[in-house]
Amino acid sequence: MRMTGACFRLQQIMVTYLLTDIKSIYPYTMKSVLRNTSRTILLAGGLTLAATAVQAQMKIGDNPSQITKSAILELSSNKQGLLLPRVPNFTAIDAAIGTDAVDGMIVYLASGTTTEGVYMRKGGAWVKIASTADALANWSLKGNTGTTAADYLGTADANPLSIRTNGVEAIGIQADRQLKFSTVNQDNTLLDVMMLSGTGIVSKRTLPQTAFKALAANIFANADSAHASFNISENTTTGEITVNAPIMAPTATAAYGFMKKSDWDKLQALSSGTNLSIADFITAIAAGQENRGGRITYDPLTASYKLELTAASATLAGIVTTGAQTFGGDKTFNGAVNVGTTLGVTGAATLGNTLAVTGNTTLNGATTVNNTLGVTGAATLGNDLSVTGATTLNTLAVSNGTTLNGTLTLNSVANAATAASYDVLVREGSTVTKRPFDLDAIAKAIRTIQAGAGTTSNVNVAFKTDSAGANFDIQATANDVTFNLPNASAVDASHTTAQRGVVSTATQSFAGNKSFAAAVAVGKTAPANSTLEVNGSVQMRITKTTTSYAINDTDNTVLADATSGALTITLPTPSAAIAGRIYTIKKIGTGDINNAVTVQPSAGTIEGGANYMIYNDWTFITIQTDGVNWYIIRK
Repeated sequence: MRMTGACFRLQQIMVTYLLTDIKSIYPYTMKSVLRNTSRTILLAGGLTLAATAVQAQMKIGDNPSQITKSAILELSSNKQGLLLPRVPNFTAIDAAIGTDAVDGMIVYLASGTTTEGVYMRKGGAWVKIASTADALANWSLKGNTGTTAADYLGTADANPLSIRTNGVEAIGIQADRQLKFSTVNQDNTLLDVMMLSGTGIVSKRTLPQTAFKALAANIFANADSAHASFNISENTTTGEITVNAPIMAPTATAAYGFMKKSDWDKLQALSSGTNLSIADFITAIAAGQENRGGRITYDPLTASYKLELTAASATLAGIVTTGAQTFGGDKTFNGAVNVGTTLGVTGAATLGNTLAVTGNTTLNGATTVNNTLGVTGAATLGNDLSVTGATTLNTLAVSNGTTLNGTLTLNSVANAATAASYDVLVREGSTVTKRPFDLDAIAKAIRTIQAGAGTTSNVNVAFKTDSAGANFDIQATANDVTFNLPNASAVDASHTTAQRGVVSTATQSFAGNKSFAAAVAVGKTAPANSTLEVNGSVQMRITKTTTSYAINDTDNTVLADATSGALTITLPTPSAAIAGRIYTIKKIGTGDINNAVTVQPSAGTIEGGANYMIYNDWTFITIQTDGVNWYIIRK
């Protein structure tokens, strides 16, 4: 037997069942004789082959290495068959089904009466699979042979005969033999007219729907710029006549055609020569038109156009006026710029040449001078100052960072009073920063260190290798420093408290969570060949419960005994902290399918559902979480 899952319970499987001497199964009983013909019928049933359900392919029997791709279950044998569940009646199985939708389930009713046979669940009821004798009274879907004048299709009583499609009557033959068509399509462009001859023979003639309309109702007009000329077209299907007329438009290809009244008025206004004027500049414009610099408006009352230019501002593109203006965006002046009064710069300023300021200067943004900077009066900079060339400063006050790429010369430095600590200048790369410095650190500095037999002169501190105490720490007395390095341990038979320390070669227990960044091997001295390699047995916790139970992080396998009643096993809430965790849950005892074990996640889903039911005794699932939901990985 070849199985692609671990353990298997198959419900509602499709089995190919060969019934010999069955022509067809048809819902109407007709008087006829059927020839014996073999038919292949698909039967769906609730067949339990093992203890658990699978969602994988399975092959049972001969040639286990050869499995058909399209078959979820394949049986192969030259001397064995499929034995369906045998029930004496449907009482017990109906009680187990309850309100479940199990259409397609099959069983063998071993009643010992004429009702005995193979039954399939369909529409919430059990339907018997027809035998040869049952099928002989049916009409074949592909016709019958050997019929006689006594055979007919119809009813043997005063009831009408209904011919249906999709369950809805299309043709009805009344009890008085009148023929009724339930649905006649009235939207067809072609109509089939039935004509009766004197002998009752029916013939057909096809007429267009327009044949039943007035002439004016079949003539239409269509004006469009897509027409290249005036023309008349006919719909050969409906017989309708259309007069097509072109309309003049920019995309039109016609040499002539109709013109709209509004286009005619505009053309007349333009031809007058007095309908275009230039207005005074404007200071506001519609949203989305800020970069156009102006607009052209049309007055339908006077049929004239007007050009209005926008005055440039911090947010509008436009013209330069004679009044006060504020411009937005960077501006570059290649020639000299003379400022008659105060120069105020709020944003960043880049000067490619000399900046000479005689009066007071305030620069609030970053300022870059690529050449000489000469300031005769007081200068206040609210942001960064970067000077590449020579710099002559009279009085300079900088409230932010200052970069001087040239040499900085301090001609005199004032002496500071004696103090416990000082601020010193320290160069870190190309930047000079201020750092506090404590002179006491020099007086108390370690001058020499002794390590083992080696030493330096003027010893005043010694490192000993003594091990003392129950914790990892450093103790100092006089000039001796002692490192306490006990063996690490958890609370066990030899230790009353957990302690930090070193890993020894003896037996040890460790407290606290430990993480290993590389592979770990247990029971061997060679490097691990996997993330975790165990060369020996593995013991994992197993818990047995007869009542509902909430799994925690100390569990591994849970045995759920449902002998006394149904119970629920609750899974922990998935999270990133437990992503990858695995549990195994097995139903044990004699609770049968009536006492189910419900596996219930605290959050998320299991196999995409709200819970998972285990009905059969001695059935198990192994589940794993991805940190969001739970998934069955083995059953």
